[in-house]
Amino acid sequence: MIESTQQPVSPAEAVFRLSNGMSVAAIVLAAARLRIADAVGDGPRSVSDIAARLGADEDALTRMLRALAAFGIFRQVDPTTYVHTEMSRAMRTDHPERLHDRLMTGGDWGWTMWGRLPEAIRTGERAFDKEYGTDFFAYLDADPDAQDMIYNGVTAWSDQMLPSIVDALDLTGVRTFADMGGGKGALLRLLLQRHPHVEGLLYEDERTLRVVMDDLRTGELASRCRLASGDFFEKVEHAADLYLFKLTLHMYDDEKVARALRNCAAAAAAGARVVIADPMLTDPPQHPFAPSMDLHMLLVMGGRERTESGYRAVFERAGMRFRGVTPTDSVLFLAEGEVVG
Repeated sequence: MIESTQQPVSPAEAVFRLSNGMSVAAIVLAAARLRIADAVGDGPRSVSDIAARLGADEDALTRMLRALAAFGIFRQVDPTTYVHTEMSRAMRTDHPERLHDRLMTGGDWGWTMWGRLPEAIRTGERAFDKEYGTDFFAYLDADPDAQDMIYNGVTAWSDQMLPSIVDALDLTGVRTFADMGGGKGALLRLLLQRHPHVEGLLYEDERTLRVVMDDLRTGELASRCRLASGDFFEKVEHAADLYLFKLTLHMYDDEKVARALRNCAAAAAAGARVVIADPMLTDPPQHPFAPSMDLHMLLVMGGRERTESGYRAVFERAGMRFRGVTPTDSVLFLAEGEVVG
């Protein structure tokens, strides 16, 4: 038996190990794409059986399973037999945490974009348009399968954060709540369920409104929910006491964000509030998530994550009073501005 001990590593070795994250990610995402976890049953299963179920090469799959087991994804019973661990079981497509959907979010374009990071840093320009000849949203419009994959992955991730967002929202004096770009309405449904005195507005494009959750369209919450279509970068026609943009405005530059905020302010009365629920950058950084997502926005969307001062600047650019930032029990923060008279 080979014994190993954890020894302190040099700074150079520590950086080199970080660079190996690409291979680790590739192994995990390939396992998700192949749906290996679905092919392993409740008990130990032979590699030959798993390969037959997947239509995979047995030798290559043996090498793949060994690599996965080294990271705690599956456990090797013997060199030809593997069994689930909690980590591998979480990768099943029927797992309630929907990890598989989250892992599939990026698709092939995700790998391509990260390879364009040096160019984006040199130019300051988003790389997606140069690589694919169109912007990200037009790309998805032309590829419904990619669009579904993105939607399923993002909602599988963001839906877990909805309770923490609703918990952190200050609904004092709020009678009308507008969820701007709120998808199929999962957050709005939760908020209306918890706050029976509030009426809701779901603001989305026509296509999304056709597949809104039944609870909001015809169910018990429908009497307190309005559906409205439009483009909040062009005009907002509906007054509300509180507008929420969740994981939306970080996809855009400051000019477009200020325009959306300004349009909300134009439709609302003095004292109404607008909340942006996005990650927040800190200096020095406290966690890799927000800075990494910031670079993702640079590459793909042309948007950005913002510091607290960045949120202040964009609200003031829209002519609103910045009220500050509230943390949630997730990676998101609530940046809030108030409409002035």
